[in-house]
Amino acid sequence: MMTRIRLLVAVSAWIFLTTTPAMAASENSEVTLVETDDSLCLAHGGQLVSLQLSAVSIEQDASAQVEVWVDRWFMQVQTADHTRHVLSTQVPVAELGCSQSIAGPQHWTLSVIRRLPSVVNSFREPL
Repeated sequence: MMTRIRLLVAVSAWIFLTTTPAMAASENSEVTLVETDDSLCLAHGGQLVSLQLSAVSIEQDASAQVEVWVDRWFMQVQTADHTRHVLSTQVPVAELGCSQSIAGPQHWTLSVIRRLPSVVNSFREPL
């Protein structure tokens, strides 16, 4: 009986720990996943999935950079792909791929979203 309770607690803790970062990222409005029409993706019955920096984030700080870690799921199974993207006002969109590939459906989830510190120009003028 005690082993069953320990197993239940361990499984519950694992579920909580593995889903908490994704929930925290989805609540963040700085970055969103958007789907748009793309001829190659439409040929396979899907849409192009991209990361997009929100207008609110750009308005708050035009020089801000946001680091986004994304997980890819293929046919409802999480893959080993865990990619990092940096979005800014210069690069507000990052294409991830088609929602429907030749082999089957895929989607992405936001894992971690983090605002990067502003870079200060540290170069000095020559004397």
